[in-house]
Amino acid sequence: MKRLSWMVTSLVIVSLGIVTGTQSAGAAAAKPQTATIILNWFAQAEQGGYWDAMGSQPAKSSGITIVVKQGGPGIQTLPQVAAGAFQFGVGNADEVLQARANGLPIVAIAAGFDTNLQCMMYHSDQKIKSFSDVSGHQVARVPSPYFDYIKAHFKLTGIKDVNFTGSMADFKLNDNLVQQCFVTSEPYVAKLAGVDIGYLSVAKDGGYNPYGNLLFTTEAMIKKNPILVRAVASAVVNGWSNLIVNDSVAKAAAIAANKDVDPAAFDYAVKAISDGGFLGSKPGAMTLHRWKVLRDQLVSIKAIPAGLDYTKAFTNRFNG
Repeated sequence: MKRLSWMVTSLVIVSLGIVTGTQSAGAAAAKPQTATIILNWFAQAEQGGYWDAMGSQPAKSSGITIVVKQGGPGIQTLPQVAAGAFQFGVGNADEVLQARANGLPIVAIAAGFDTNLQCMMYHSDQKIKSFSDVSGHQVARVPSPYFDYIKAHFKLTGIKDVNFTGSMADFKLNDNLVQQCFVTSEPYVAKLAGVDIGYLSVAKDGGYNPYGNLLFTTEAMIKKNPILVRAVASAVVNGWSNLIVNDSVAKAAAIAANKDVDPAAFDYAVKAISDGGFLGSKPGAMTLHRWKVLRDQLVSIKAIPAGLDYTKAFTNRFNG
């Protein structure tokens, strides 16, 4: 529902008047700046660290204003940031590696979810105990490497891909349907709809765990304006920590951006994030090992070339 392919053959970029010129460290610190972050879906709790950063504005005293723009269907965060339309964006680690494989100089600077929220849900009366049992089912999902890996790793057969609409009504009417979901969202929606579901975690049950909703920028931005990069990364990391202590700031900012936000659903998602430990023990931090494992998994399904240098895809320089 919330993951759309960023691969496009053409892209129209609208100038947003953001700061792109080379600045000295002193000038960058003194001159008022606006840092714009483009999100990968409509405002929701699963982006809570970003909405808290916008609502709290922790870098305001340093002359840095953070503006968060919600995404939606068709939003392509990685090529837009690479092209200079936005300074920062949100995506998943596998998307970052694919972007670099396609020549985009994207760099992840702070993890969002240490354990990815992606799941596959099914009707509870189906005999599904592991991903191996998904063979023979219809599967609704958007194009993404995670299910390509699941299919290959678990040797799934008889899969019929169907159009993913995000509708609980479609799922409710089709007992054979297995549908992508977030552990923080669809279980809540299914309960309201009176649908009994089970789900498998792509990370925990499938062994495929890219950092989710991470913050990224470009190599050029890191080189030209490291002070701005550090301020934004710090604000977002603090925002994630703030979210699970008190979600009021993030919720208010998200609702202001998206009037369709359900406050109860927002609170459910935050509790699920907190209870499940999805942010990890040190929000924002990433490890070389995790990036290597992900690189190798993507190579195994021929999603990226074997020689891709994963060490250049991320840095912990700004999220400490």
